[in-house]
Amino acid sequence: MNGWIKEELFLDFGLATAKDVPKLLDEYVHYYNYERPAAALGYKSPVQYKTKLGF
Repeated sequence: MNGWIKEELFLDFGLATAKDVPKLLDEYVHYYNYERPAAALGYKSPVQYKTKLGF
């Protein structure tokens, strides 16, 4: 897993054991796409940015 994904899963999503990975990874992907602001996208989430572009 990417380093920052691991860090966010452990710190922000409370990953405790390997069995938690599938559920928390699904939650993280939703968070990343719909809620997490990205500096490269003008501090919008990917979905907000695509919506602004008309997709």
